[in-house]
Amino acid sequence: MSEAEAASLPIDAKTISATVDLVLGMSLGTSKREDIDVRVGQLTGFLNLLKGQCLGEDEDQDVLRLLGMVDRHLALSNRPTRRSQAHEAFNYMHDAAVFASALLSAYTKKNGIVAS
Repeated sequence: MSEAEAASLPIDAKTISATVDLVLGMSLGTSKREDIDVRVGQLTGFLNLLKGQCLGEDEDQDVLRLLGMVDRHLALSNRPTRRSQAHEAFNYMHDAAVFASALLSAYTKKNGIVAS
């Protein structure tokens, strides 16, 4: 999906927020690898959508710095694979949730949306 296509898609702030909350409430000791992989896929999709919405000429330096961090996080070389240890995938998932929360906050602030 191109950035232009991502920018035109609607953002469901409630779903993203609920997924972030769910992920941040997960613990490594009780999480199955399959659940972690599902959440990584969801969060990766959300991050790409939010990136498309947050890119713009009027972004402040903090948002631009956050977008750079998200880009590095989403790089294929940084994503967990089937061979990755469970704790590596879990940490990646957790970091993705933190990034999604931060981008969602920037998006809702910019667009005057209340995410509950």
